[in-house]
Amino acid sequence: MFGWLNIRRSKPTTAGTSERKSNGRLSKPPAAVCSNGANLGSDTLKPHPLLSVLPEGTLERLLTDPGVTEYPKGTVIFREDGPCDALFLIISGRCEARRKGSNGSYRVEEVLGPGDTLGERALLNREPHRHTAVVATHAVLLRIPSEELQGLFAKDPCLAGRFSQAVVERPSRLGRQPSGRNAPVRRVVSILPLSLRVDADAVVRQVASSLFRLTNQRVLIVRLGPAREGLAVTDWRVKEATLSLEFRLASDLHSHEEGCDELRMSAESKPGDRAAIASLISHCSQHYDYVLLQIHPETPVASTIESVIESDLAYILLQPSAQNLYDFKLFLHELNSRSSAASSSVKPIICADEAFATPDFHTALKELGIPAHSIVRGFPVRVEPSWPDHRFSLHINRLAREIARCRIGLALSSGGAKGLAHIGVIQVLEENGIEVDCIAGASMGAYVGAIWAYGLDGAVLEKTARELEGRWGLLRLIDPVVPPRRGFVSTRRTAARLRKSIGGVHFSELIRPLRVIATHLDTLERVVFSSGEVAGAVEASIAIPGVCVPVTMDGETYIDGGIADPLPVDVLAEMGIERIVAVNVIPPPERIRFWLDAERETNGREARRTGFGRFFSNHFNYLAHGNILDTMMQAINGAQTRVAESSAREADVVLRPLAGDAMWHDFTNPQKYIALGRSVAEAQLAELKALAHGTPYEPAKPLALRSTLAA
Repeated sequence: MFGWLNIRRSKPTTAGTSERKSNGRLSKPPAAVCSNGANLGSDTLKPHPLLSVLPEGTLERLLTDPGVTEYPKGTVIFREDGPCDALFLIISGRCEARRKGSNGSYRVEEVLGPGDTLGERALLNREPHRHTAVVATHAVLLRIPSEELQGLFAKDPCLAGRFSQAVVERPSRLGRQPSGRNAPVRRVVSILPLSLRVDADAVVRQVASSLFRLTNQRVLIVRLGPAREGLAVTDWRVKEATLSLEFRLASDLHSHEEGCDELRMSAESKPGDRAAIASLISHCSQHYDYVLLQIHPETPVASTIESVIESDLAYILLQPSAQNLYDFKLFLHELNSRSSAASSSVKPIICADEAFATPDFHTALKELGIPAHSIVRGFPVRVEPSWPDHRFSLHINRLAREIARCRIGLALSSGGAKGLAHIGVIQVLEENGIEVDCIAGASMGAYVGAIWAYGLDGAVLEKTARELEGRWGLLRLIDPVVPPRRGFVSTRRTAARLRKSIGGVHFSELIRPLRVIATHLDTLERVVFSSGEVAGAVEASIAIPGVCVPVTMDGETYIDGGIADPLPVDVLAEMGIERIVAVNVIPPPERIRFWLDAERETNGREARRTGFGRFFSNHFNYLAHGNILDTMMQAINGAQTRVAESSAREADVVLRPLAGDAMWHDFTNPQKYIALGRSVAEAQLAELKALAHGTPYEPAKPLALRSTLAA
């Protein structure tokens, strides 16, 4: 039925006998050859502004092997802070300029294509490289050694001036935007359904529309299928111009909608298809910020694998069936036979029916080494035409933000009842249309995050919290343990209340991705739960040591996640989330000192209870100020503050719903903390909106300063 059924009979493709390896690169002697097989000459490269200033003989000499070299995807051309020994001109393919961030991870600053150069500024300034250059798709580069250029400049100083001017003018000539958060991302994404029942056309169209609305940048849909309609991939060689800034496929475009164009291509099982696809992707990504490759299931295997290898991301749409699992195994086998690193970009998406339980299928994918990226419900199908529901739209928008590298993560801190402020923050985010792509929470942050990730909104969260409102509401949570050998109370009642809200749902079934933080009791290591039953993981995360009995799951014992990581910003960063909002309800020592001093200066200390009330509070109320549980929680908060503040510095926006009279066990007064969370989020709403839209936040200037500037 599908082209994948023939994979077992296909032989792994191998490089041609004329290729050889040299320093991790694939070189093709003896002439300069582009990836599509076309020979390069000085006439082809002479119009380039940087090369046009070079003498004819120098250019001819550079075009001989190994001047022009093929580089496979993932090759590091040079590293940040490394010495500059050459300038590179991209003839075909794409390269990324990456810079190391403060947390040690690399961020893509710019994506470059045919006609762009690498290392020119470092060469001219005689300084180390400011970026790390990595090949994003199979590329052909012209390497110009620095000693070659320096020798030419020494002979002709005017040549150095003309070359420097061409370097300065080249970016503005291409209309390239500055690097940073607002720079074009320029990504290529493959979308491959392994079932004809999944309406991939609707998926791709909605992803394209969402990308354009989100970024206001141009999107090209390339529908690649078997030899039936559209321009043949092998015919692309006739139209290709190596370094031309003209889009050579304009006559083959189909109108889609504003900002989105469509191109239909067909592939056959021909030897030149692989090279032609790499060249096609390179050319399209030079003229469009985002290229979406929709691959038909019956597309020839070699063309499909090449498209996935040359893409930055590959979404594989699966239905939870034995046939789709088998086809996916064959796909991975063929992909790994071609490129061992390509599978890291593969993200399987399970398109599940309402009645189908997915945990078993999710486990099967995990055993293959590639767990499910996400599970979407409410998707449109072909066999039984249906309209997608709101969950499908949420999932599509999340994919678009992942492609555009602008996902938003929400880190919710621990803090007991003070964590009810998270509900107020969530309500403000919902009311202002700020969508969150992933949630990470510890302790109370995990509890609130779990209900929201399940799909219940802020109003339901508030209603759930207010069920404990009133003088005796706290008693509904207390499950005493006699004797209190490992803790005073059990977490069973709290977990039962959570199951009342979300049932026995698993992480894979949540509307929003969730990470729950707990602490392993024996090793004190941080444990990040992302699979299994949600309520069980949250129960482990809220087990305050000394107060609650530790929770045992699968033979391992866990305590409160706030012990190891009270504000899990780093968990979101490790997931690759680009923009992080942290909500921290844990006050730092200096804020507590300020509250105490202010209280003493105004009213002094509150009058202590006298008589029987004082006697009962001191001897029987373990939660009273200065008693065992209060002292224990104070000690825990003292250990958490430095860790939480350190984590907060790594977030883009930090919200601090803090109150001097807040108590960790005050669950009977939820409106107080919800209102506090709302007020803090509304006060920083401009920052949150700027983060969501990817624009720099500029705080309003004081009135006096604005008047001065105006004058």
